[in-house]
Amino acid sequence: MKYLKLTLIAFLAFHFSNAQTVNMEEKSFTSKSGTVVKGDVGKLMVSENRDNPYAEEIAIHFIRLKSTNPNPQAPIMYLEGGPGSSCTWQAENEHYLENWLSYLALGDVILVDQRGTGAGTERVLYLWKKDPPADILANYETLENHAKKVKQAALEAFNQRGVDLKGYTTLESAKDLDQLRKALSYEKISLLGFSYGTHLGQAYMKYFGDYVDQAVLAGVEGLNHTFKLPSAMDIHFRKLALMSNADNRVNKEVPDLLALYKKVIENLKKNPVEIEVISLLSGQPIPMKIGEFGLNLILFLDLGDASDLPVIPRLLYQIDQGDYSSLRWFIQKRMSFLYGTQGMATTMDPASGVTASRLSRIATEQKSTLFGKLYGFLQGSDPAWPNPDLGEDFRAPLTSNIRTLFLSGTLDFNTPPYQAEEVKWGFSNSSHLIVNNAGHEQILNHPKATETIIRFLKRENVADVALSYPQLKFIPIKGNQKDLWHPSLD
Repeated sequence: MKYLKLTLIAFLAFHFSNAQTVNMEEKSFTSKSGTVVKGDVGKLMVSENRDNPYAEEIAIHFIRLKSTNPNPQAPIMYLEGGPGSSCTWQAENEHYLENWLSYLALGDVILVDQRGTGAGTERVLYLWKKDPPADILANYETLENHAKKVKQAALEAFNQRGVDLKGYTTLESAKDLDQLRKALSYEKISLLGFSYGTHLGQAYMKYFGDYVDQAVLAGVEGLNHTFKLPSAMDIHFRKLALMSNADNRVNKEVPDLLALYKKVIENLKKNPVEIEVISLLSGQPIPMKIGEFGLNLILFLDLGDASDLPVIPRLLYQIDQGDYSSLRWFIQKRMSFLYGTQGMATTMDPASGVTASRLSRIATEQKSTLFGKLYGFLQGSDPAWPNPDLGEDFRAPLTSNIRTLFLSGTLDFNTPPYQAEEVKWGFSNSSHLIVNNAGHEQILNHPKATETIIRFLKRENVADVALSYPQLKFIPIKGNQKDLWHPSLD
């Protein structure tokens, strides 16, 4: 009888924790043009792990910006990328809020901080309160050993906090979105997802598709695209090399970017270079050795962003000449990568996982990739870390008749256009616009992107729209040019 009572108590606790517990307060926001937008700042309480009746409740923070349309269409729920990035801050930023005004003319906009992001980050964020070892970026093994120490310490900290990491999956986040939809009394919602947000958006469409009106997915990561193909980075770098080789600003000093890269990598294999960077803890200079793996890691993190692509030839040329000023800037930019771990992101990507066939292809491509052991580190699994694998049904191709607009960039190797095409194959009512010369971060920032998305959401045909940036202009190898600038030059 005692056991039955305890079971009943656990069941009731689980039942009530999944009720639509939402708290909101009204607030006004002001855009760059001075437009005042009314909204609701709220949080939805959800179970950290719906499969665990003893799991704690966590808050999903959101801001609902209220539509100016007296007859609004389905609200637009914005899904930010990462995983790990938040978006509610955009309501407080006058520039970002200005961009949302066009959407508010259609319907409400809901900015959602996914579980483990925004104000919820602290619970699943572990900070390593020591400076990283000086040789951490000298080779694969030193970074891997440091990462294992950090993860072990993080797990101990999370256990002390009572964190259930098995609840940090894309499927749990999709359930959060639907719980929020119900709490806000919306019959249907439209989705606007960027990067990882497209992955989450597809999961929502797969499991809750009856409640989706329309979807816009920019920088598309399919349900089986979480683990990246080494060939994507190889092809992207070779394409960049062709563009660089044809550019008169760089080809006199760097006639063959690929050959220069290989030369620099060979030199770094033999003799890692030592630079000084600024500690994120003390604010003082600390030494750091950069080897082949360190440079490849920096390239992986920045090759998908078209704002950094123009300086890559100069970066490699300077390293070859013994000048590490640009390299120092890139390393400093990514220093936070070495000071801890985000438990949500560390759990969520492996949970989405990879099919056996794609994993086999990755293993084959790793043998010949330009970038060595990089993918083994970035996509390797840690047996000590919780692994709530979502399974093959989750990763299976999605078929849908939801009206969907896909957006991609020709210079985006993080989510290349062919990934969107692969996903689009299962959509019976969709369009795909490719933004010429756009990297990952530039897709939604195109001057006509918002206008095009608004037209689509008004149910207009946008298949004939052409979006393009000017051709990439590389930073000169030597000296400075007023109209060509990059922050690494300062």
